[in-house]
Amino acid sequence: MDTTTDPGRWPKRHALEFATGQAVFVDDIRPQGMLHMAVVRSMRAHARILSVDTSAAKAHPGVVRVLDAHEAALHLDTLPYQFGEPELLGARRVDLPALPTDRVRYIGEPIAVLAAENPRAARAAAAAVEIEYDELPTAPEPREYLGTPTLSVEQRKHVITENHFTSGDPDDALCRAVHVLDADFTVGRSTTAPLETRGYVASWDPCAKRLTVHASHQQPFQLRSELADVLRLPVEAIHVVVPNVGGSFGLKMTGQVEEPLVCLLSILCGRPVKWMETRAECFLGGGREQIHRVRVGFDDTGRVNAFTDDMVVPVGARSVSPGWRQAYVSAASFPGPYDIAHVDIRSRVVATHVPPWHSCRGFGKEAPVFVMERVMDLIARRLRLDPADVRRRNLLPSSAFPHRLPSGYRIDSGDYHAVLDQALDVAGYGKVDRHPTSTVRRGVGISFEITPEGGGHASGRLAPGVTPTVAAPEAATVRVDRDGHVTVFSGVTNPGGGNDTALARLAAETLGTTTANVTVIQGDTALCPPGTGNASSRGVAVGGPAVVLAATDVADTLRHTAAIVLGCAPQDVTLADDAAHAPGRAPVQLRELCACVTDSGELSSTRSYCPTPPDDPAYRYSYPYFSSGAYVAEVDVDTATGVVTVRAVTAVHDCGRVIEPVLVEGQLQGAIAMGIGLAMFEDSRFDSDGSPSTRTFKEYLVARANDLPDFVIRHHETPSPYTLLGAKGAGEAGVGGALAAVANAIDDAIHHAVHGAGDAVATVTRVPLDPPTVLAMIPEHASRGDT
Repeated sequence: MDTTTDPGRWPKRHALEFATGQAVFVDDIRPQGMLHMAVVRSMRAHARILSVDTSAAKAHPGVVRVLDAHEAALHLDTLPYQFGEPELLGARRVDLPALPTDRVRYIGEPIAVLAAENPRAARAAAAAVEIEYDELPTAPEPREYLGTPTLSVEQRKHVITENHFTSGDPDDALCRAVHVLDADFTVGRSTTAPLETRGYVASWDPCAKRLTVHASHQQPFQLRSELADVLRLPVEAIHVVVPNVGGSFGLKMTGQVEEPLVCLLSILCGRPVKWMETRAECFLGGGREQIHRVRVGFDDTGRVNAFTDDMVVPVGARSVSPGWRQAYVSAASFPGPYDIAHVDIRSRVVATHVPPWHSCRGFGKEAPVFVMERVMDLIARRLRLDPADVRRRNLLPSSAFPHRLPSGYRIDSGDYHAVLDQALDVAGYGKVDRHPTSTVRRGVGISFEITPEGGGHASGRLAPGVTPTVAAPEAATVRVDRDGHVTVFSGVTNPGGGNDTALARLAAETLGTTTANVTVIQGDTALCPPGTGNASSRGVAVGGPAVVLAATDVADTLRHTAAIVLGCAPQDVTLADDAAHAPGRAPVQLRELCACVTDSGELSSTRSYCPTPPDDPAYRYSYPYFSSGAYVAEVDVDTATGVVTVRAVTAVHDCGRVIEPVLVEGQLQGAIAMGIGLAMFEDSRFDSDGSPSTRTFKEYLVARANDLPDFVIRHHETPSPYTLLGAKGAGEAGVGGALAAVANAIDDAIHHAVHGAGDAVATVTRVPLDPPTVLAMIPEHASRGDT
């Protein structure tokens, strides 16, 4: 990947352990006497459960315990909602058990679990469970909700929530508009597909009445709280440990039903129990599917004055996990980076009989980017304008910040025009050869993306009965021993991206030492201060300041001690190169100072930090900072086969102050790769009966290294005024930007391939754009290379 060389960069810590296979993951944890859990899953999309016969499973060799829904209900409370009560988003609470006793709601829903001596015996016994069903009707098709002002009783039963955000008078603005564009857009269902699937090892100590859970997880403290609620245990009786994690992307947030079930089996069996998700089970989950019907009013220059969107979001079966909440974020993020006076967004979130959404990287922000960026391109084509010029005329100026969206989300800062211009310049926009061969046409697509980050979800004006929402703080403890070694205990976790490197760097810089002298401990509820784990790009932007504040306390103590030793004022002491320095005096080594301090007390500090947006009593607290970015993609479309090749992607990214460039670029590279996959071939499919048809990587296609070009990445730093370090977060940016840029580039290539075909040329209105979809958009004469 093309990145700027900087000899001052610090490489990712412990990279060699991962590269050589020495890193420890959940599946490497094998306590003595461990059993293996298997899950019996529904084979019907919607049906009453008439009977569950587990006799054959109980008799299977190696089986220790079989647990059905009725027995589980004796031990488990209903599942608690994650990320706050559903009423915050206008939804209705529904009590959901870990295992259903009366009916199943999707193919793959857990019905029973069992523990056996080895994985093969567990799987074989699970297959021996016999279930008798009585079929029930399935939910209405999501498109039936589109543009329907009055819902039927049956439709209303499946509505989880409706959201409405508006500003100005869009109906009047559309009536007065010089041009009106009507379009429907569809984003297909996709998933996250981390290298490591979910996994847990639960170990119950019957003597101590204590449960230890090793989990491949993003949120250890939230998992501990959930397990305490469901298992009816004191929080202090549960110890959660997160080892190395092989990718999360939202999949490994709290709220999955297998979490309390594996723990309950350990309690009932009195032995450790492990459950490792299979790839087919992993592919059950997903998200992102949306349908949009938009109307846009604009003038002859391409300036947009009105935008309306009637959107339907099918989120699968009801769930307590955070996944369905992404639908709210999608609606609340419109109209993105654009200055549009009159906006109306109506969103219906509906339940269907496929597996429930889990959180997916982007967390609902990628679909609005696709919709808005397609709109900008369609306006440009209608008026025969350059797509870049249309965006320039509509982007929010820097003087507009802070800027409040119709939903109440508040964009803290940005320099959108500069970011767009830099991306176009670096990409060489406008200098592309459109006709590489007789059947291949090249297209160029641009996009602009914003990603609200930092924690909040609900937004809008406060009113009677509206509950305020406040993003949680992050905490860190920094401790220095008598030898001068620094240990950082952080409430944020590392999902595999390496944020421990940035935390070590911040502590080392504050204390005047090196990262080699810093140990970072994360993901252990017995050692670390409570935190949100890994979510909403908070690791460095919010967790980092907590480390700096705690390290600053320790540094102040060291400076005061050094001042006594050196005979100077504390403000004259500088910590650098593992020593304390003062003008005209010999330095004192860090080890000597620490020995002095620790003889009289502990050299440690715990601090918490939360971003501080301006106090506005009229609005609920929401995402405190917004990252942004501009993307330019070049693709080749083979008009004879529909095959698309991505030739180049350029990204200019503004995540505020860049603390660790290598890690930020690594995050962006992965996000761009994911966005390209979503644009071209990632598609979670289900048959008409609700059966998943994408169970392996043979059916669910992700971007491979040889599918991708080198990415050109640049940074444009506009520090956030509301975070201590000026950082904004870099974990979710790039997914929507790459998705939209590649979709626009494919559309551009198709239209250049069939120049003059007029209405015969289809327009990109849905993703993914696999070869059959692309080929269907090209008139027959295009395959012969006619121009």
